[in-house]
Amino acid sequence: MIRLIAFIFAALILTSCGSSKKLYQHGRYDQAIHKCVKKLRGNPENTKEMNILEKSYNAANDINNSRIKFLKTDGKPETWNEVFNNYSMLKDRQQLVRTVLPLKNGNKIIDFPQIDYDREIVDAKKNAAEYFYVHAKKLLSYNDRFKAREAYFEFKKVKEYYETYQDVDKYIEDARNAGITTVLLQFDNNTIIKLPQEFGLQLLDFNTAQLNSEWVNYSNKNMNYNYNNLVKINLKTIDISPEKLKEKESVQTKLIQDGTEVKLDQNNNVVKDSLGNPIRVPRMVTVSCKVFEVLQQKAAHLDGAIEYYDLPSKNQITMKPLASDFFFENRAITANGDLRALDTETAKLVGKTPVPFPNDIQMIMGATDIFKKVMVDLLRENKYVIK
Repeated sequence: MIRLIAFIFAALILTSCGSSKKLYQHGRYDQAIHKCVKKLRGNPENTKEMNILEKSYNAANDINNSRIKFLKTDGKPETWNEVFNNYSMLKDRQQLVRTVLPLKNGNKIIDFPQIDYDREIVDAKKNAAEYFYVHAKKLLSYNDRFKAREAYFEFKKVKEYYETYQDVDKYIEDARNAGITTVLLQFDNNTIIKLPQEFGLQLLDFNTAQLNSEWVNYSNKNMNYNYNNLVKINLKTIDISPEKLKEKESVQTKLIQDGTEVKLDQNNNVVKDSLGNPIRVPRMVTVSCKVFEVLQQKAAHLDGAIEYYDLPSKNQITMKPLASDFFFENRAITANGDLRALDTETAKLVGKTPVPFPNDIQMIMGATDIFKKVMVDLLRENKYVIK
């Protein structure tokens, strides 16, 4: 039914492209008919359009009638939907041309015979609905989620024909539920470091709805369902660098203005302005400051993979590498001398003192947010791996 509506809509759009004669010559009969009808409504005496309309109408009807005859002779129950569509096209076409009939072309009267297609349409509709209903129930009985999805769409077709048809709404819901692929997210620590429980909990604590698609639902909590797939966040390696402490001593100098002084000429005489007042100029001096810097550094590297498994077979579907880095750095600076000599960045750090290094677990937990962001991005990018 939807395809039929889409076809008619496309025909209406395409009538605006090209002449009716060109459309007819290219076998686009329904588009030609729409074009002719539109022109004949404006000029009922346009004999050229009458001729094209007659040829296109008969050609289009021949195609539909021939197809219906073949399908009925073939006798396959799954073709009733196509039979229904062909009869519907015949009826819609007839109703369209009726708006400009009868037409007078010289001494010839063009008035296509009006055929009642309603009985055939109703019969085809009933047969199509019955076929889809019975076939969908059969598909659902296989207890296969992919066949359940086929059943879902066939039950939906039944509902397109009849809003209420036996217990189709219940079967639509059943097929929908049976067709869902359930996916469990799981964290596995395969490193030599024993991690606190909150690491895994924090890692998987995000809205899994962003990973869902039409037929796939992800869960980060094991609800004891019979999950179809497992996505394992496998942490394989944790590298923690040694604590690094670097000390550096340097001197910063800068030429700055330090008040003003009287301007002297080359003979050391005071230079005056036109009013006899001494001219004063900035007094520039070079200042310096000794800087003592302590740089503390430590790094953590996490390496692993996102592994996709089919649970019934326990086969791995695919694997995506996953890694992140986390850095701790602290600069502590003391200064001795004229602080005006310091650059802006150094001046901001003056007085900052060394701090205790974070321990290894703190470094790992600090890396969690970065690792989690990379993980979620990868899960989102690859969510269609599971069907």
